[in-house]
Amino acid sequence: MKTIKILVLILLLTEAGFGTIRYVSKTGSSIPPYTSRETASDSIQKCINICVNGDTIVVANGVYKETIVINRELTLLGSSMDSCIIDGTGLSNNENSTVYISASSRISGLYIKGFGVQRIASVLSIEYTLAKIENIRLKYASDGIYSFGSTLSCHNMMISDAKNLVGIIPYTNNFPVIIDNCVLINNLNDKYAMTLYYGGFRITNNIIISQKTGAHLLEGIGMRLKFIKNAHISNNLVAGYMYNINMLDSDGTIDSGEVSNNVTGYTRHSSMSNRYSIYVNYPTKVFNNIIYKSADMIGGYGGEIQGGNNMFWKNIGGFGADYTPKETDLFVDPMFVNDTVPTDKMNFDFHLQRYSPAIDAGDSTVFDPDGKRSDIGMFGGPLGQIYQYHDLPPKRPSEIIPTLIPDEKRIIVKWGKNSEADTSHYIVYKDTISNFPMDSSHIFLTQKDTIFEDYFTSGTNRLYYRIKAVDKQGNMSEGSDEVSFVLTDEGEYVTEVKRDYHLYQNYPNPFNPNTVIGYQLPISSYVKVMVYDIKGELLEVLVNENKPVGYYEVEFNAGKYASGIYLYRIEAVDESGIPRFMDMKKMMLVK
Repeated sequence: MKTIKILVLILLLTEAGFGTIRYVSKTGSSIPPYTSRETASDSIQKCINICVNGDTIVVANGVYKETIVINRELTLLGSSMDSCIIDGTGLSNNENSTVYISASSRISGLYIKGFGVQRIASVLSIEYTLAKIENIRLKYASDGIYSFGSTLSCHNMMISDAKNLVGIIPYTNNFPVIIDNCVLINNLNDKYAMTLYYGGFRITNNIIISQKTGAHLLEGIGMRLKFIKNAHISNNLVAGYMYNINMLDSDGTIDSGEVSNNVTGYTRHSSMSNRYSIYVNYPTKVFNNIIYKSADMIGGYGGEIQGGNNMFWKNIGGFGADYTPKETDLFVDPMFVNDTVPTDKMNFDFHLQRYSPAIDAGDSTVFDPDGKRSDIGMFGGPLGQIYQYHDLPPKRPSEIIPTLIPDEKRIIVKWGKNSEADTSHYIVYKDTISNFPMDSSHIFLTQKDTIFEDYFTSGTNRLYYRIKAVDKQGNMSEGSDEVSFVLTDEGEYVTEVKRDYHLYQNYPNPFNPNTVIGYQLPISSYVKVMVYDIKGELLEVLVNENKPVGYYEVEFNAGKYASGIYLYRIEAVDESGIPRFMDMKKMMLVK
């Protein structure tokens, strides 16, 4: 009885806070005023047409093939951003958008499809009003959202197959908020992911990247801001554009601005020079950002750009005249958990490892949510996250260069130095047989250097080497590719770095609920990747197909499984049907 009373109270409060609740469903009888699920309207627009200001419309799952005009103050609640679909493909209306809003409204829980990417149209259009848009999935239009003269709040949006995430032209005194959104741009000819004019903006915790696996925009801008009053851009990932963040405020009207705690990367050179990952105008302050694997780094105009405590890694360009690197800027490996190319596979992870030099290295006046000095990067600062720093093993040694001096029977092997801040030393393993186990009986050298020498002794015609990196905590990397030196029957020495089969440790590990498993194939192979419980029962087959030479990753979602240790294994068969490789590793799910 107590439970029933509580439910009745909640219902009464809901009715009072949301006006009349009306329903839309494909299974209702469509009898006005649509105030029960049994009499629900079969059309969202039909329901809107009889609403008054303050009403709430609840939409059941289904596909609603229509365009919608919201011209009164409403709350439109869909049941799922995957299964509650407003489909505008092939349609049109006077406003040239699938959903047009001209009155203060809130919409949530919908999947909205536009008219098509090639048309000059938007999925969602808002004009001269206050709108709160959250938990919405948008696809198939020139613009995901177009807003003019509105104060807009965008939260938890997923936008893909569109040229622009948001095209916003607010009034000068309006301050749109764009938080926790994900935009995937998939057309290499698209110009901008986000276009923002006038007013002021708060842009936080967004992911703006290319949707094409391994492809990046040769031109275009991730965030394009023009003629703005102020902007606070923080804790975003923006990658793959000619400019990732760019303020085009050529008339100098900006009052203030901050670009802080972002990760930006993979800007691309073009026929034009000076393509910066972050480009701002005075007096915007740039601090606590990580810029990596980009063309040019920071530029601007209008005066010396203030900032510092930024981190730069593996960039191939320079700085603009308006930014001078500060003493607090760092040029080191940030030690991301996984800094793979950001794509819609979402297998990147820009959290920091435990011994990252970016931890507690931000602006000394800025603090993380835990009260400590800010980390550099997208999870630091007051709007960042509190999370566990994992102590991961070093990356496997790579960039191996073998050299043989036949007359002296002298071997020289060099490799690239590990960039992790906690790297301690290397272990070199040696044997006269290929594919030997890397155990203590095969240790040849333990050293800090990234070069060693060895010699062929009398009667030895084959030598093989592999290398592991070890950090200061004793964590060991995966073994390097095998380096071989072989004396052939013709009396000639042959050197080779054998790109072998390899099954990598999953990351992150421990994980909850998603993790990524990587593997390498030296030749085209038929591959199976499988997951087992600790008793050896097969749970899932993640890969079961032919794969060409290369490195691959596959994601495992363990959302339906209990915490514990799981096994994953790989089988690879060559084109002749001969089994070439089998391996198995453990991983831990912690919920």
